[in-house]
Amino acid sequence: MGGAQLKAPGSVSIHEALADGNTDAGDEELSRPLPLKSDILELRPHGDDDADATSLLPEDAAARLLVDALIARGVDTFFGIPGGPICPLFEALRLEPRARLVESRHETHAAFAAALYYRASGRVPAVVVTAGPGLTNVVTGVASASLERIPMLVISGDVAWASTGGRMAQDSGPEGIDAEAILAPITRAQVRAASARSVVSQCLAALDAACDPWAPGPALFIVALDRSMASSDVVHVTPRVPVVSLEPSRDAVRTAACWLTDARRPLIVLGAGCRGHERLLRDLVDAFNVPFVTTPRAKGLVSERHPRSLRNGGMASSVWARRYTAEPVDVCLALGTDLDDTSMGSTPYVGKGGRLVHVDIDPRVFARNVTTALAVTADVGAFARALYDEVTRNGHVNPLARFALAEARACSPFVVTDPDGDDATPVAPHRVVRELEQAAGHDARFVTDIGEHMLFALHYATAGAPDSFYVQLNLGSMGSGIAGAIGLSLADPERRVVCIAGDGGMQMAGAEVLVALRERLPILFVVFNDGRYNMVHHGMKQIFGAAALYDTPPVDFSAWASALGLPSQLVDGPGQVTASLVDSLLAHGGPGLLDVRIDSSVRIRGGGRIEALQRMSMLSSNTEDP
Repeated sequence: MGGAQLKAPGSVSIHEALADGNTDAGDEELSRPLPLKSDILELRPHGDDDADATSLLPEDAAARLLVDALIARGVDTFFGIPGGPICPLFEALRLEPRARLVESRHETHAAFAAALYYRASGRVPAVVVTAGPGLTNVVTGVASASLERIPMLVISGDVAWASTGGRMAQDSGPEGIDAEAILAPITRAQVRAASARSVVSQCLAALDAACDPWAPGPALFIVALDRSMASSDVVHVTPRVPVVSLEPSRDAVRTAACWLTDARRPLIVLGAGCRGHERLLRDLVDAFNVPFVTTPRAKGLVSERHPRSLRNGGMASSVWARRYTAEPVDVCLALGTDLDDTSMGSTPYVGKGGRLVHVDIDPRVFARNVTTALAVTADVGAFARALYDEVTRNGHVNPLARFALAEARACSPFVVTDPDGDDATPVAPHRVVRELEQAAGHDARFVTDIGEHMLFALHYATAGAPDSFYVQLNLGSMGSGIAGAIGLSLADPERRVVCIAGDGGMQMAGAEVLVALRERLPILFVVFNDGRYNMVHHGMKQIFGAAALYDTPPVDFSAWASALGLPSQLVDGPGQVTASLVDSLLAHGGPGLLDVRIDSSVRIRGGGRIEALQRMSMLSSNTEDP
């Protein structure tokens, strides 16, 4: 594979498309609309000819009462795949016009999509799966949501083993696959409906557990087929009273303000736990003359165009963050991050002898990876508000930080200093990211899947707003970005979504593009096609000195997309991704795909993850690429 230019039979490059017309390959010609591979399928509407017929599911069936109760609580979007033991709930969803059902192609991808739907909308989703394989399939997506602290209601069906006492296929109870035990480590609660009359109240109890402000995450509710089918009385369950935020101590706030003010080289680290407090954090960094960096999962939480931004640290960190932390940081304020290896990577946020103020709602993260001088268990927003008040009231200004900041930013933030000017062929990944950013439009949202392409997206994309960049990195599952793009677009279908994925991830989760096609979502799927698991290949080579290729036969994703009904285009050189091309691909109101044949030999030096693995394994002290 290496740097070979992959070009499958039948694919049309941009230069070939232009060759039949004007032979001048100037900028004007490159920007015009191209002939696209496009056979848009005529989609059938949801439901069937009998959609309005009287259903055999009674109006007082527990499944129908449950859907009504969930909608009343704000849960109106359901992701999942139907099956026998859960069929009453799917029938109830079909009959309820206020409910939106998104039929995924795989249960774990349903959870990935639901997670980013919540991130973009703030509305708690439900993932509905059947017993047996439906429940086991959803595990990876639920685990990811648990680590991302995303509230989510997972509703699983079951066979009627408790009522019959018999042995039944897909038994998910304690004598079967034991669903509760399987999902216990990754759900906040596991609740099984005891009877038809308790279905609503017990499911809402699971929902309350998922939305616990101190520990949000997925919660599991299991309802057997016979109980969801049976009639029940209406049960009115009042919601929990909102919990007051956990306020920090005044002494801790004053100490943090004084330490940062007096520091020679101070730093503020914003983590993903700061989501929901973006405006407050922007006000804080505006008022406080201290540089800040975001972790990869918090990229763009405060605009990377802010004059005190060092862009993202940790994995695929910016050159600015590396330069600033190369000299020891003497005081660091870390907000809403567990400071794991992907969050810190090659950017040590505290130097030897420095002091860390670590603020998080979960005290288990303190002093795990970094010695902590002041650990503050508090709501991150409450701490930021108190610190802002302290800074503005008492006029805290650090007199030295601006010099260190200016020095760190006195160069390009990128490893390749001029990524826009790299005209190499095959096209370099960094050039593609930059072209996508310019072509997609200022309002587009970017989401990246997991793989080598993720590093380029983290490093070279500029996140100018809190909702402009997404990655589900805590579990780091391939496919999470591809399915997650669907959730993002469902939350706001008026905005474009650009999903950057690898060919390996698209082979795993590519069927989910059919969901985007059915829902007519404006998602541009961009496949960085290098014919192998490139992150695995380079990582193994870096650790062991040699590695297998971990390659696959060439895949023509442009032809594949056309077979599915998506407009598509092959890209095999620089300058080919333009606004007119993106507009053409999305002109039909649905998704499109770019098959980008990148140079697989190009890497980001010091990405962070492999160096951390080397230190943990003690296989090598080398922290640079070979």
